Amino acid sequence: MTIASDSGQGDPTLVLMHFFGSSHHEWKAVLPLLDERYRAITLDMPGFGRASEVTGFDVASMTRHVEQCIESAELDNVILVGHSFSGRIAMTVAANRPAWLRALILIAPSPPGPQSISEEEHRFQLEFDFSEAQARQFIDGASEVSLAPTLYQQAVEDAINANPAAWRAWPMTTYAEDWREAVGKLPYPAWVLVGDKDPSLPPRTQREQVMPHLPQGKLQVFPGYGHLLPMEMPETLAEELNAIAVQASSSR
Repeated sequence: MTIASDSGQGDPTLVLMHFFGSSHHEWKAVLPLLDERYRAITLDMPGFGRASEVTGFDVASMTRHVEQCIESAELDNVILVGHSFSGRIAMTVAANRPAWLRALILIAPSPPGPQSISEEEHRFQLEFDFSEAQARQFIDGASEVSLAPTLYQQAVEDAINANPAAWRAWPMTTYAEDWREAVGKLPYPAWVLVGDKDPSLPPRTQREQVMPHLPQGKLQVFPGYGHLLPMEMPETLAEELNAIAVQASSSR
């Protein structure tokens, strides 16, 4: 089981997942700001962070990984929080209608269908050499505002230390998997949070490719921010997560 951190107590439990090339460390600045009335758990996805040796990098395998982590922790009231590639996984988990799932929070999520990607970004991901220079280029290209130095350096180190097989799997095959039919329309309250300067999965992508799967969904756009909202705007994001947890617990 690759639960990386566990804090707070009570219901619901926020289960926080990270963006491609990152780890649970991306939530470091958000966690201390979450309401302690709610439990918060961070997960590492296969090939990243503490799950660097976990295999299975296709969507079905990552979906099972998340379900197994949550079920092993015996959680029964979960708000699943997915960021970027793990946003797609949050939706494929939801498609299985687990009894413990209450709501979704999707931060600049990859859509259920094949993800559009520029030729330049695709080539960069395929040719990534795990050097510090390229890791810095990766983080700089994803963020619109300067990150706190400790968060920035950790993000760089996470990219450098990613499992190469896990890294390569996404731009080679996984990004193009088509789960639109399987996901369908999800019967859960859902919030999609995205920066208006997101270079990879901007508001237009969310409106056209994600929101149709979320009939109870609400799209929130944050001006001036890029793809890395947990590190670019941790205070604002924590406020949003706290507010959503209140709504989810009061509507149960």
